[in-house]
Amino acid sequence: MFHKLLIANRGEIAVRIIKACRQLHIQTVAVCSTADRQAWYTQLADEVVCIGPAAATASYLNAEAILMAAINTHADAIHPGYGFLAENADFAAMCAECGITWIGPTATQIQLMGDKSLAKDYARQQGVPVLTGQSIQGLAWPQIKQVALKMGFPLVLKASHGGGGKGIRVIDDVHMLHQQLRVARAEAAASFLNDAMYLEHFLPTARHIEVQVLGTGQQLYILGDRDCSLQLHKQKVLEESPASILTAAQRTTLYHWSRQLLAQLGYQSLGTIEFLFADGQFYFMEMNTRLQVEHGVTELTTGVDIVVAQLQQAAGTPLALSTADLTPKCTAIEARLTASLPIEKTLIEQFSWPAQVRVDTGYRPGDQLSTMYDGLIAKLMVTGTTRKQAVQRLQTALAAVQLTGPTTNLAFLQQTVARPAYVKDQYTIHSLAKWGAAI
Repeated sequence: MFHKLLIANRGEIAVRIIKACRQLHIQTVAVCSTADRQAWYTQLADEVVCIGPAAATASYLNAEAILMAAINTHADAIHPGYGFLAENADFAAMCAECGITWIGPTATQIQLMGDKSLAKDYARQQGVPVLTGQSIQGLAWPQIKQVALKMGFPLVLKASHGGGGKGIRVIDDVHMLHQQLRVARAEAAASFLNDAMYLEHFLPTARHIEVQVLGTGQQLYILGDRDCSLQLHKQKVLEESPASILTAAQRTTLYHWSRQLLAQLGYQSLGTIEFLFADGQFYFMEMNTRLQVEHGVTELTTGVDIVVAQLQQAAGTPLALSTADLTPKCTAIEARLTASLPIEKTLIEQFSWPAQVRVDTGYRPGDQLSTMYDGLIAKLMVTGTTRKQAVQRLQTALAAVQLTGPTTNLAFLQQTVARPAYVKDQYTIHSLAKWGAAI
């Protein structure tokens, strides 16, 4: 097992990784920007290294500074968390060159599957169904215009190396494409240091279904599925596991496509394969070659500590997993509690929740909410023997949450989970935007 691990991230996910490392008796090094010097996760880590100014490009996206921190603290592994450099193949390769274990897939696997355009091409080669799409990287505007017209509107413009909803736009016509292309590219470059984009067909009625996998290089474990259809501005808001709309036959098909996609890769570490599901058909959308924000609901349904398992796999420790372990034991639902943007009041004066709720957070009462990065405050998770029971428990939990200070989406979450369409599991990936507009 590793002696010391550096966490190349911040906030909630840094806290989560520190907790997993403590279980495995691994010392931790936290890196922080000047804006995060007093953050809770820096107090939990065994060591802290300030790697740069508040801007992410000068700190959490500064691969050289992070590697230097790892070398100077004698860390033998780096965990990238999610976002920032988590799907940066060059950074993974740099870690290997420095003799530091990268907690994630190989650089080659990230380069292939972490690039949305390349991943779609690869999926087609493997016989996995994919929506029509095309990379527009390197094309001039007249060529991009012709590609879009040939595909037909509406389309989705996406960052090839993106995640977390950044760099994504639904495009209705050529004028809108021209208007949004520069903005989306700038957003992608700022978030992922890469502005490559591609276009794909837009499905008006679809669900977003994803499959959690963990590979050892020789064996691929499927740790269930999640429904992440309720999104706002392409950011997930509510997630649940398993996806209750699927029949047993559909789930079998979903897992078949997932295994077929990765059959030739010898995939290692965690990964999430994302599909759009419409009219009884699955369409491969993308793969996140990293730990997922919503991994907690899968942990609750399977009983597997996904972060611990990821660390064990990277260290070459045999995984204590069997087929029986991966059968869902319950339904779990997660609600993301976020600050409303722009963030005006930053002091978290009070923050409490019911005892039976799992909460993953990077903040405590008295902490200052960062305005430099994302607005995620906490992830609240509940379980139930059925989806109906889990929904009821989520309604009760959200009603009991006490949070004063920043303006948040708490009231919106409370209203959403009370909607008949949500309770009846009748919605699409576009529903939350419509519900939000109606409030």
